[in-house]
Order: sequence, then structure tokens, then C-alpha cells
Amino acid sequence: MNHIQRIGLSVFLGLVILAGSGAPLVAAEWIDLQDAVVVVRDGDLPQAEQTAATVLIEEIEKRTGIKLSPTDQWPADKTVIALTSQAKVADWKTPIPMRKGENLPETQPEGFRISVQQGDDAAPIVWIQGADPRGVLYGVGALLRNLQWGQETAKLPADLDIATAPVSPIRGHQLGYRATANSWDAWTEAQFDQYIRELALFGTNAIENIPFQDGRKNSMMKYSRQDMNRKLSEICNRYGLDYWVWTPADFDLNNKKLRSEMLDKHETLYRDCQRLDGVFFPAGDPGDNPPELVLPFLEELSERLIAIHPETRIWLSLQRLSRRDVEYIFDYIKTNNPKWLGGLVAGPSSPPAPLIRNSLPPQYQF
Repeated sequence: MNHIQRIGLSVFLGLVILAGSGAPLVAAEWIDLQDAVVVVRDGDLPQAEQTAATVLIEEIEKRTGIKLSPTDQWPADKTVIALTSQAKVADWKTPIPMRKGENLPETQPEGFRISVQQGDDAAPIVWIQGADPRGVLYGVGALLRNLQWGQETAKLPADLDIATAPVSPIRGHQLGYRATANSWDAWTEAQFDQYIRELALFGTNAIENIPFQDGRKNSMMKYSRQDMNRKLSEICNRYGLDYWVWTPADFDLNNKKLRSEMLDKHETLYRDCQRLDGVFFPAGDPGDNPPELVLPFLEELSERLIAIHPETRIWLSLQRLSRRDVEYIFDYIKTNNPKWLGGLVAGPSSPPAPLIRNSLPPQYQF
């Protein structure tokens, strides 16, 4: 994220000095959160915004032993941590402090602002304003990184004022419940949840699962592959993160039996997914099928996908393809304008990024 220097090196150095000397952090004034109340707006909150309040309460309790109280009613004479993705909340006692200006970070997609408001006759308010529900979650992450905490103590600088928005629209991590990584196969659902939570607190907005490849099983795996594929989708939905799957065809697509089995396998996965935002298909890494076989397969696959997740699209990677294969794919896209295609993906051995973008019709992402 940009404009984030304030919570970077200066805070880190301050913590190092504290750890080395035992001296207190120097600050003009601190806001004590020990008895603060976490306020969210009334009604059905978007999932990411609802989870943001839960995360804030749970992570502060883990570190300090202090369990903050959540409410949708503005309290009297209490320090408030107010979380919202709205510019106005009608039944809140205090209006949300909106800054004037254009292109402010807190108005950009997934951006946020954290600020402290104090008055002579009122308890302090810590505002976490998100441009959208994800922005609220990222704001919670920034608040936690700025917290001075210890046993039964939690404080924020009284002059805290941070506004930032992400530069990149997709900020994802690839995970996979399989034997290859020598770690994830031993994890429980709770461990995946905490890992994904912490990625989200630092700005991740997408998780890409590897649901099929490497079918080996070992004694450390506590769930079936299908169960964990479903659980990862549920975790992403809980945090309001995009859930992607990486699904190569590392077999000969001329084999009608294997092709049919893979289509059925995909459909079962799609039905299991509470949330599914993208299907990433590597055309050549792995996979040795020509585009004459890949594209009809993806067309048929998309029919099953869109029937279950109407807004989800397939993304195609151009890795390890010949020049002739790349030209064939671009000609196909320009001629057919496939509605199932979300965009193209570049990686090692792909054509140069400017070439892909200039050759791709503007309605598709890259």
C-alpha cells in the first residue's frame, strides 16, 4: 500500500529501542483503549466489515488479555473505536469526520483512514473509515500495527492519522492443502484461518487454492482434499477475500475419459465452494495441450462454472507457449469475444507484459 511510511520504519525503530532499553516509548499523548467500546453500525453488515470488528476484538485480547465490548449503539462517556464503510450513519451520536478533497486514499477501492478525534468534554473516538468493507478490515490491520500493548494495556498515539489505499487491484497468495509444501498438509482449519487472517491484515485480498494437483495423501493430513477445498472457500468468504483456484490440465485433452472426469471434478468443486471468484488455468505450465484443445475445454468448463457462480470467470496463463500458440489465442479472443474469459495471466516465459496488454481487447483484464 502507498502512503504507509508512518507505520513502517519509524514505528519499527521505536519498538527496537524500547526492547533494548526498557524505556517507555516517547509520545506527547496516548489514547487508552482498556475500556474502549467497538462500535459498528446497526443492521446486516457486509461480511468483511463484520469480521473486521471480530478480528480487532480477538487480536487485542490475545495480546493484552483485554476483551473489548462490541455494540451497534453509541455509548455514553466511553472511548469508542468506530468501524464503518459508510460516509454517514444516521443513529450515531457523532458525525463521521470526512475530509474534503479529491482522490483521497480513504475514498479509493479498499482504502481506509484511521484517525483520533478528541474534544474537551467528550471521550476520545478512534475512527476506522473504509472506502468499502475490505477497507475496514485493512484499517483494523493498520490499527493493530500501531498499537502499543502489554499485559492489560493497549494504547494508540493521540495524533494518529493514517490514510492509504492499495496500488494493485489484485494482491493474492497461493496456498494448497497438499503434500508438496511440507507444511500446509499438517494444518488444521483454525491454522489456515489464522494464516489467512494475518495475510488480510497486511493487505491481501485474494487467496488462490490448488485443489487438485498432487493427489498424494500422508498421515499428517487431518481432512480430505475436498473438505479443505470447501473450508478454504468458507474462510475467504468470512474475511470478504476473493477465492481463486489454480487448475491445470496436466493430461492429454484428447483423452475423452480423463477430460470428462476433469469436467465433473471441477463441477463438484464449484458446487462445494461457498465463494469462488476466479478459475486460473495455466495453458502451458504445466500442461502440453495446444490451444485448439485448451480453448474448447475451457468453453465447456465455463458452462458448468457460470451455472453455479454466474459472475465468476476463467483466467488463462500464457506461460511456456510457443509464439504460434500465443497468436492463436489472441486471434481466438478477438474473433469470439468469449464471455467466460476474465483475463490473461503472465508469468515466467510469457510474452512481455506490454505486448499482452496491447494485444488484449480492453474488456479483458491483465
